[in-house]
Amino acid sequence: MSFIEKTELAVLEQTRRAMKAMLVTPKARAPGLAKVQELEIPGPAGPMRARYYEAADAGGAPLVLFFHGGGFVTCDIDTHDSICSYLAKAASGRVLSVDYRLAPETRFPGQIEDARAACAWAFQNAPRFGAPSDKLVLAGDSAGAYLAATMALEINRATPGAAPLQVLLYPLIHVQDSLWAEEEVRNFRFLGRVAAFYIARSLGAEALPSLFDVDLAVAPTTIVAGGGPLDPVRADAKAFVDALRKAEKRVLERKYAALTHGGLNLTHYSKLAVKALEEVGGLIRQELAR
Repeated sequence: MSFIEKTELAVLEQTRRAMKAMLVTPKARAPGLAKVQELEIPGPAGPMRARYYEAADAGGAPLVLFFHGGGFVTCDIDTHDSICSYLAKAASGRVLSVDYRLAPETRFPGQIEDARAACAWAFQNAPRFGAPSDKLVLAGDSAGAYLAATMALEINRATPGAAPLQVLLYPLIHVQDSLWAEEEVRNFRFLGRVAAFYIARSLGAEALPSLFDVDLAVAPTTIVAGGGPLDPVRADAKAFVDALRKAEKRVLERKYAALTHGGLNLTHYSKLAVKALEEVGGLIRQELAR
């Protein structure tokens, strides 16, 4: 390993520790949940950590499987504990948050393989949580939203309607530098372009499939929530919403002008984060009751 590579890994480890120090606090979790349970589920490279959240008034709605964001290189189920807890409470439902292997230690498509294993486990074990075994809601933020959308399409291709809903929070749609460069100035995507380049290099897959290039014929009903000028993926999220609607898919969109990318994690600092998660959770509840 070169000096530069060692330096980059050291910086990444410091970033990971800083993210956990900032985000991991019991005060951030939504109060009043009926159950929060630590789990381990089987993955292609060994056990994966998972955490189950259940609202006090949870009914028999499908289980929501959540994949955390962090650009595929940082974060875990601990940093995203608050998001999942508020979604479970506001949706009056159940959320299963699952870790997956991070880059650069695990190159693409290891993250997809882990997500696929998590989906299979969730279907098989949903009844133990009081949820049906034939339906699964996919959710995630940023890079996790990429995994959620990819899995929703894969599931519905195999079994139409098995993924009836996807919830995409400021979704990462692609890491194609040419597309980021086109809007680097117009949509203030300077830092986003740098991040996307680093993500692609860390994954070892500059050709990470773009969600703009997939067939959306089997895409489920979609809830999309994003931010304003400090959310560098907002232009891509809008274009993806347009593509879904062109494919005649039901889309519910929420925009929060003051929301930054990653801002939904900050429930212990931000009333906006709590409000947004409560609204998104309410939409999940309404859609699953349709």
